[in-house]
Amino acid sequence: MGMFSAIKLLIQHPLILPGPPWTRTGNWNGGVATSGLPGADLFSYGAANQWWRMGEAYLRLASFNAAATVTIRAYITLLGAERTIMDDDWVVALDGEIAYIIWFWDVQILGPLRVEVYSNMAADDGLAVPHEYRVKDW
Repeated sequence: MGMFSAIKLLIQHPLILPGPPWTRTGNWNGGVATSGLPGADLFSYGAANQWWRMGEAYLRLASFNAAATVTIRAYITLLGAERTIMDDDWVVALDGEIAYIIWFWDVQILGPLRVEVYSNMAADDGLAVPHEYRVKDW
């Protein structure tokens, strides 16, 4: 890689894909996500055997019931199998308006990233949840 190509990568800005924030409607409590665990898929990004960079990803936590605990799980393929890389609980009433899935640095990822969400409140089923992610091309 030439010096100018390397400099271009250092100053490259995130590509904020058209339309954010997006909303995804799901059965966040009563549904079953791709992993087979309770909840629903929030988003997937990336393709098998392709490198890409995630800059940031957020979920609007304040959209859920104020009494809810929201679990965010993220999966990527590692060592030949899909594995959990994040399984965090957020308390809506205490943890602020935004839940941070990936933030403030570029994460290089090979293959797809899938994010699932579960709410412990049945009243959150059918809720449209705003979320946003920012990627950089390679």
